[in-house]
Amino acid sequence: MNRLIVFFIFALALLLPNTLLAVASAFDSSLDAMEDALRTQPKKLPEITAEIEANLDKLSNEQKARYFVLQSAKHMYDADYADALKLLNQAEQFHPSDKLLTTLYLYKATSLIATNSFSEALAVMAKNLERIESLDDVQLKVSSYLRLSALFLEMEAWDEMQEYAHQALVLNNNRDPKNQCYSLLYVAVASLKSGQLDTAFEQFHASKDYCAEHQLPLIAAMSTKGVGEVELERKNYQSSIGFLNQALSDYEPFNYQIEINHIYALLALDYNALGDVAQAKHFADLLLKQANDNAINQQYKKSAYQVLAEVYANEGEYRLAYQNLSRFHDVNEILHNETKVKAYAYQMAKFENAEKSRQIKMLNQDRELYTAQQKVMELERYNESMALMILLGCSVGFVIFGCTMFIQKRKYKRISQLDQLTGIFNRGTGQDLAENQFIKVLTRNEDFSIIMFDLDYFKAINDTQGHSVGDWALKQVVEAVNPLLRNRDLFVRMGGEEFAVFLPNTDIQAALAIAEQCRQAIEHINTKPHNREVHITASFGVCCREEHDLSLDPLMTRVDMAMYQAKYRGRNCVVQYAPTMNQDNPPCSEIA
Repeated sequence: MNRLIVFFIFALALLLPNTLLAVASAFDSSLDAMEDALRTQPKKLPEITAEIEANLDKLSNEQKARYFVLQSAKHMYDADYADALKLLNQAEQFHPSDKLLTTLYLYKATSLIATNSFSEALAVMAKNLERIESLDDVQLKVSSYLRLSALFLEMEAWDEMQEYAHQALVLNNNRDPKNQCYSLLYVAVASLKSGQLDTAFEQFHASKDYCAEHQLPLIAAMSTKGVGEVELERKNYQSSIGFLNQALSDYEPFNYQIEINHIYALLALDYNALGDVAQAKHFADLLLKQANDNAINQQYKKSAYQVLAEVYANEGEYRLAYQNLSRFHDVNEILHNETKVKAYAYQMAKFENAEKSRQIKMLNQDRELYTAQQKVMELERYNESMALMILLGCSVGFVIFGCTMFIQKRKYKRISQLDQLTGIFNRGTGQDLAENQFIKVLTRNEDFSIIMFDLDYFKAINDTQGHSVGDWALKQVVEAVNPLLRNRDLFVRMGGEEFAVFLPNTDIQAALAIAEQCRQAIEHINTKPHNREVHITASFGVCCREEHDLSLDPLMTRVDMAMYQAKYRGRNCVVQYAPTMNQDNPPCSEIA
């Protein structure tokens, strides 16, 4: 009997490891199926997820970490980046393997980018890159380079994006189809963003064909969308619509709403350019209905508001046109602020990297100095004076470096306050300074006037003569107006072809006189030296502070109405704001 019990225990001990291995293998297969469903068959995902969720307590730590990472990918497809980050933080607590940890960091960087946490995203990427440099796994490095390319795409640093995408392409060398597909896609996107349209067209086609051949339909759909976007930029609108509709059909099984919203925005622009008002409104309205307030959607909403403003203006629905134009400007302001945040985070990351290099250099210098001092102690006293001279030289160098950094910081601050094309204040800085002036005027109960003007038919100049002529025209306008202003007046480029002049201690009559002088100066700009027949005029609105005004906002609204009233009255004129403008003669919001 005892021998029988011993034999039974021995047999159980032999069978148990095999049983556990079989169970672990079954869970790995389920996780593989979940990953495959995410890429190719999203409809199967709920069933697979439910099965794994029911056995979650039986999974190993590595399997649990992988499950949470895959779940986070599903939330990222749905643009639910906050929940994706929570799941990734849970996965990290299970101490996953190097390969899975790399994927986890890459997903975390993507989610942080999408939530505008650029500094944190850069920190995660730096942490991951430091870690993988000590590993020999080529594919881990390729994946990290690809995510770094995506990061630079969001930062709008096209050269860096292209560099890392090309490194990933060379390093992968067709080993992993998925990484090869992403590498081809990012190289094409970098070419598109850099304005190399013909090159981007060929690269997107190559990416689309390769991804389709290797059963990667989601990335193939991104490439198809890229071809459509290139065709839109090249003004081949019918061709663009064909590619975008194909991409839309390919996206819908995945319910990838962010990408679908992008296609809606592109189709609205295509149909608007073709004059198909019904389709343009359809896709613009569809986008605004589907898109939430996610940061990525703001860029697409901007296109929708622009299309609706133009459509309603052409239909004579001026109030609706004005509403959509206001929303367009609001979103544009949000995107402008996001761009400043991106640039700040990017510059800070570069500065921190440079600072680390400087600290290493300082440590090396200290070590060399210590060695020199040891030699000095062994030799003559004469060498001690030499060591003091070296130390003094280093101190002077640090002082020079500190002064240089201070000067550079002031220089970059000044550059960030100015519009780089015209050299006058940009909108953010100009309005802040004007608000400060207004508060001072308000405390003394003095006059404060605003002039706002917009160049007439400027879009036609860009479309027919080219953007270089448009840039030249903007510079000429600034050169014509600047001499007419006083030192205390603020001249601001509000965006595009729209300018504002803030006039402290100036009543309405003086402001109207200045506006008329500016209008005449712009009208008499000599365009012939540019070898092109370009006629430049502008429409002016003028308003003055009223007793109930406590900030610049109501003045900006009134002067905006007056400016569009000037356009409504035939352009190239100066119009003073009147209360009746709130009801009668709705302003023309056509942007020309």
